[in-house]
Amino acid sequence: MLSARRKTTAVVAGIGLAVFGVDQAGFAAGGLTVNVVNYSDWGAGFSDGATVKNTGGSTVTGWNIQFDLDPSEALTSSSGVTYSSSGNHYTLTATGTAATLAAGASVLVHFKGSESAGHYIAPTNVTVSTGGGGGSTSPATPTGLSVTGTTTSSISLAWTETDNSDPAVSYKVLEGSSVVASPTATTATISGLAPGSTHSYAVEAVDSHGVASPAGSPVTATTQPTGGGGGQFTQALIDSAVAAPLFSWAAPTSSVPRPGTNPANIAEAKVVYYLAVVDKAAPGSAATDGTTVQSRLLAQVRSMIGGGHEPDADGGLEMWGQAPVAQALLLLKNDAPAWSQLSAADQNRVALLEAAMGYGSNYTYNDADNFSSGICGFGNFAKTNNPNYRDGGVDAELAAIQFFGASTWDSMLSSFNDATFTAQLDAAGLTNAGQCFAAVGSGGTSAIAVPFVYGGHHSSDLLGIWGDIAAFTFDKTAASVVGVAHIADNTTSPYDGQCCMAHEFNSTDSSGLRSSALYVFEGWMNVTGARVAMELLGTFSATNSAEPQFHIGTLDMKYKLDHGYIGQALNQDLLLVDDHGNPAGDGPNAKGFLYDWDAYTVSGAPQS
Repeated sequence: MLSARRKTTAVVAGIGLAVFGVDQAGFAAGGLTVNVVNYSDWGAGFSDGATVKNTGGSTVTGWNIQFDLDPSEALTSSSGVTYSSSGNHYTLTATGTAATLAAGASVLVHFKGSESAGHYIAPTNVTVSTGGGGGSTSPATPTGLSVTGTTTSSISLAWTETDNSDPAVSYKVLEGSSVVASPTATTATISGLAPGSTHSYAVEAVDSHGVASPAGSPVTATTQPTGGGGGQFTQALIDSAVAAPLFSWAAPTSSVPRPGTNPANIAEAKVVYYLAVVDKAAPGSAATDGTTVQSRLLAQVRSMIGGGHEPDADGGLEMWGQAPVAQALLLLKNDAPAWSQLSAADQNRVALLEAAMGYGSNYTYNDADNFSSGICGFGNFAKTNNPNYRDGGVDAELAAIQFFGASTWDSMLSSFNDATFTAQLDAAGLTNAGQCFAAVGSGGTSAIAVPFVYGGHHSSDLLGIWGDIAAFTFDKTAASVVGVAHIADNTTSPYDGQCCMAHEFNSTDSSGLRSSALYVFEGWMNVTGARVAMELLGTFSATNSAEPQFHIGTLDMKYKLDHGYIGQALNQDLLLVDDHGNPAGDGPNAKGFLYDWDAYTVSGAPQS
């Protein structure tokens, strides 16, 4: 089918030399040019970008790039194009909005590959071809469209592709005649909707040449009512949280120094947090099999404090996964029916663990302190680092302040003694945390025995502390393209030009530009968890000066996760991150994003 539709071919010469960060010159033929640039080479793999430009006088619908790779190389992923191969010859076919190029327009697509020679060898025999839009066939109409979930501001959909000789490479989700999403997978989430609003959607399939199928049968769905307790939690998420394995973290070691940054451990923490939110906000909730949320929450907490399973309370980057635990224990303490079912000994262990996480975070984030590691001593920490570092520890501190009360907490900090507290932890069987407090030793006593102050805000100023960290987390002007980083389907965020985009969509690290949806999520999840807990306990106010920044930043982040974001950061070169499961082992969904979002949209009183 491709060869029948091909109209013209443009050949690009001089691609044999790898050029980092500078476009290589291309030659026009038939209205298209292609310039290939190598962004990075790490010995075992590489990432390239290709800019295709329509220099002709009319719109081109459908195009592909072809080239040969050295036998030591092979493509492994792509963005904006699909790829196929015959031996070492590769064809990259445009998908979605990238397939249509108006006169004078250009588009940047990306591809990654592996290499066994230990160094980069540039593609050769590079050509770009138009693919036309003719032909008598079109992709099959999608079937089985269904609603898989709703929140106060979003509707999630799924459907099935019936394959034929012209398979789909992308889809159009339509509301009336408007395209509201253009995913490449057979799922989509339409966000930014009004609470309690009704919407009807249909889906078209689009092939590699931009030819669309007829729309399938539509479905209708209604978003949940306004948040702040008025919505309903997603039953499928309740079921998965109730069925999740019991909480069990290992103690930190020199080879695995930060268990709290492990995606599986973060997901375990999010399960406990989500169960605590649901039980507090919707008492009596149960899984489909009849297991109550409360009974499973108590089982999770008993496993956590049962001896050698608890977080280590390091206070540093570890708090990625520990802040959700701190919020969960805070909510449990204020959930009288559940709290009363714990024995006095278990209540004491919960209080010790909450205090440990608060002490560790005071050590790392108190204005008076400035250390290069948390209390476990494994290094690689600075309290002035990007929000994904700060948010875990500071928001865990907010939980400890509320758990004990500000004046009591200040008194506990002032009288802190490391040797005494280490002995209490060990006696209670909380040996993971005990190990870290033993490691920091007497130096921890002087550093921790200071009332908490962050950014000049004292423990009694909860909203001041939260507002300070939220303002830093969302302090950039929203943009859909930052350097080479961009929204994967080449759409534009509706919040472009507004304040405030998340800091780590336009920041720096040791590799230069940092524009990472994954790092943004890792900061957002904790500042949002603290906000949800305060909302449920009546200690949050939407009049907080940072709330508008949080609101716009959250909606911009969600749009980029819905549509996919190709980021640029240290060890994340052109990484696709979304809320559909990418990257599978280390992405937002692997770290419990679906629990975070459900908790926020139902219990966090979102302003959207």
